[in-house]
Amino acid sequence: MGSKRPANRGQKRAEKTKARQRRHQQSRSTPSGADAQQIADVIDGFVEWLAESEMSEQSEAISRLVSSTLTQLSGARPGFSPTAWLPADAHLLVDAAERILQEESDTAEDTAVNLVLTSLQYLTFLDETDLWDGSAEDYAHCMDDLSDFLEGDEPDMLDADDIDLPDVTLAQELAAISALPLLPALDDIVERVSDGMAVSSDIQLQHALGSVQFDPAQLGPGTDIAAIDYWSTAIATELVRIDGDTAKPGDNAHSLAGRGAETMHELVAEHVRVQLSGDADDPDVSWSLANTFAVQTLLAAMTDELPINNEGEDYADLEGEDLRTAKLIDHRVRSLIEQGILVRIEEVLAVPHALRPAVLDGVAEAQPFGAIDDDSLVDSAEDSASR
Repeated sequence: MGSKRPANRGQKRAEKTKARQRRHQQSRSTPSGADAQQIADVIDGFVEWLAESEMSEQSEAISRLVSSTLTQLSGARPGFSPTAWLPADAHLLVDAAERILQEESDTAEDTAVNLVLTSLQYLTFLDETDLWDGSAEDYAHCMDDLSDFLEGDEPDMLDADDIDLPDVTLAQELAAISALPLLPALDDIVERVSDGMAVSSDIQLQHALGSVQFDPAQLGPGTDIAAIDYWSTAIATELVRIDGDTAKPGDNAHSLAGRGAETMHELVAEHVRVQLSGDADDPDVSWSLANTFAVQTLLAAMTDELPINNEGEDYADLEGEDLRTAKLIDHRVRSLIEQGILVRIEEVLAVPHALRPAVLDGVAEAQPFGAIDDDSLVDSAEDSASR
């Protein structure tokens, strides 16, 4: 699977670091830093929030690291507020992570990534619990800076804008989409729920709804690993609706029958977007990393430098959350292969040319770490201004 981050960032990374350092000179309007009690109070809420998420087992380690981060920021930045970061706070944190990466240590990369990932979780917690009392713009800036650190710099990380699409007609695209197992799978799902189906009768549906935690370690060689993604797409595109404990045909269930070219294009794009997007309401760092890896794999699979097929990679040296992340990445890529969105060409993977327009649209809209709720940020900022 290799490193989570590029090994060499070059001149662009140095230039961005210098730019952040220049911005550090910005002054704050508040006169003093956060005290220990402020930090302790917000960390208590953070621990409770983590305990109700899929990261409950790591809540102690995560909260301890975040508490240390907040204390360090408070000491380094006069006027620091643990619930209203300024861009300068994110810049300082990213600079610290960059310094860690420069250390000659086998654990330097993991330490730097964990520092930034836990801070992203903490900021998500502030948003989800309406504790953020800074501006929406500052929140978005901080989230972007921290996410940029994880994603790396161009050209190390690909973006949807980097992809040059081949000339593909609607007829060619429709033929390629029609050959995917996606449409028969969705037809089958709609048929199964036609008279109403108990949610409890299908474990893949329960996984798609998040009512049963997904465990990649339980996947065997004969497992239908794409089934969860098909259910997720059926629900997201309103081919299926969930009414209490029952799955029923959704408002768009009839759209499958027509097989219109533009409708099928949108369906594939949404299918890709759904499975590569995180859940901001219940963040899972390992899933987010797996989604990010899959996004980069798909983008690379639409270039001249195709990604290596790492199926069957040995994870014997990994354990704990690192092992879970590796297995989730393996699951995500294997699922894309099973779906026919990625195809094996000897030792590499590629997205078929006729599928690339729809796949690229889906990748461009994907949110591996979950979408920021702009409305809640605005509401939070307005509440802060009125106090």
